[in-house]
Amino acid sequence: MSEQFPPVRLAALDLDGTLLNRHGEVTPATRAALERAAANGVVIVPATGRPLASLPPVVAQLPGVRYAITSNGAAVWDLGKDPLGAVYSRYANAAQHVTSQPECLLHRLLPAEKAREVFEVCMDCRADLRIFADGYACTDRASMEYSAMRFARKGNTEARQPDDGRFTVVRDFPEWMSRHAFEVEKMCVFFGSVELTNAALPRFRAIRDVEVVQGSPENVEVTAAGVDKGEAVLALVRMLDIPAAQTLAVGDSENDCAMLHKAGISAVMANGMAPLKEWADLVSEADCNHDGVAELFERLHL
Repeated sequence: MSEQFPPVRLAALDLDGTLLNRHGEVTPATRAALERAAANGVVIVPATGRPLASLPPVVAQLPGVRYAITSNGAAVWDLGKDPLGAVYSRYANAAQHVTSQPECLLHRLLPAEKAREVFEVCMDCRADLRIFADGYACTDRASMEYSAMRFARKGNTEARQPDDGRFTVVRDFPEWMSRHAFEVEKMCVFFGSVELTNAALPRFRAIRDVEVVQGSPENVEVTAAGVDKGEAVLALVRMLDIPAAQTLAVGDSENDCAMLHKAGISAVMANGMAPLKEWADLVSEADCNHDGVAELFERLHL
């Protein structure tokens, strides 16, 4: 029963597999639920493994969205009065958009020597590499080609991010890293199969003093030690003077685990990982394709 929970003042929502359906959309019922909650004073916070540049425009324009947690908690942003313009400020083609400058409230970067160590493993994997720095989503042509191959396969569950300017495509990743190693928020590698991912995971986990998680069965995500969505939520609520007990976290995968543990109320999607469902306060009956977030908000009377 929702009566056992305190009133929610901030809702931190994962994107892929949670707020977004498999087509990268926010369904009308979910949008209406967020609008009602925002009208009642609930702060709506996207909490994603993506960098600021990859925050979907549809999410930036949702009611109640001003703050965003990105790169698995490595950055917390105040998007100001023009969240969409703040997102566009990190596009490679920013000059073609109306932009505004976001304020970075929290930035926890990989130490340069760790960034270089992780990068060497990423390059050896020869997969789809994304490096997130200062809100930008950096990749290269080889990674873009690998990504196109992955999404050509049937049954992929990730919401594809279009190549619409949100990616900064670098010509030479090693040369880029030689100049930007001290700016890295997160490194993320997408593989062509679960088997390839599982073969690479031990190499990443052998690196000391970093956080290694998965946002999906076919990827590996690396941030600095101690960085996770949960710590970012706690930092943001301290800034906003909101009790942690009055926070809701909704997610579906391993990179949401810390956020779910540290929020006042933890809710896992029906399509979420089984281990998370075992200890969550709430589990939706509907999945991300069928308004699971709207269902959870209704159960909590938001």
